[in-house]
Amino acid sequence: MVEISPLGLVEMTRQNITEGVREIMTRPCPTCDGDGVIKSEETIAIEFERRMREVASGTKAPAILLQMNPRVSAEFTKDGARALQAVEERTGKWFFFEGSEGLPLEHFAVLLEGDRDQMLERALPFRPGEEVHVDIVEPHMYSPGDAVAKVDGYVIEVRGGTPYVGEKHLVRIEDAGRTSAVASLVDVPADGDDSSGKASARSDRGNARSDKRKASSEKGDGSSEQGDGSTEKGDGSSEQGDGSSDQGDSLESKRPRRGRRGGRRRSTAAAGSTSGSRASE
Repeated sequence: MVEISPLGLVEMTRQNITEGVREIMTRPCPTCDGDGVIKSEETIAIEFERRMREVASGTKAPAILLQMNPRVSAEFTKDGARALQAVEERTGKWFFFEGSEGLPLEHFAVLLEGDRDQMLERALPFRPGEEVHVDIVEPHMYSPGDAVAKVDGYVIEVRGGTPYVGEKHLVRIEDAGRTSAVASLVDVPADGDDSSGKASARSDRGNARSDKRKASSEKGDGSSEQGDGSTEKGDGSSEQGDGSSDQGDSLESKRPRRGRRGGRRRSTAAAGSTSGSRASE
């Protein structure tokens, strides 16, 4: 309640101290505490580096196995694991990581302390000779032609994987370390096989072209043979024409003979009449 206004009215305000519908139906985020923002992986990795130094100062074990989200541990293992090597040189300890994507980003726990070989045997996700399907996410930054795959933050260098970035393939682990591994593609042909396949394909195309040429040449020979037959027919018709002309020549030659025979007949008849007239005389 406030004082009386110049118009003689009493002004009153009321504050709602009960929970509203939003407070009843929802609760604050356990990660950001209702702020709506969370820390980045890089910021969390910097905080974890301080905690790693504290853990290393409180134990005599030479190796420590830590559990954290793979996106945070990737901040230590990227760029050749330079950040991890710096922490190990400063503390004199070996650090190994284990975790899954289901862990909160700020999750940090010490799982095991012991010898380096024991931690390495526990922390390695793969062994040489194993085959696994991986998603090839990006080309390798320092090795042209190779690519990078990641499994729960564990980096796998795939040899010859640049043409298959963005695809899922089966790879065989050739060498495995605590932060990364080297693998080769299994479900794609090798370069030699690919080149031999291309060579065989080229030879098949060349054989197909030669077969087509042979077929076309055979067709050309057939048409030429038909042309020769037509020329032979033409020669036959010309011969027939020559025969008809010979017959015409023979007929024309016979006509003078008939004339000559007629002439002889006329001459004999004339001779007969002359002899008759002479006899009458």
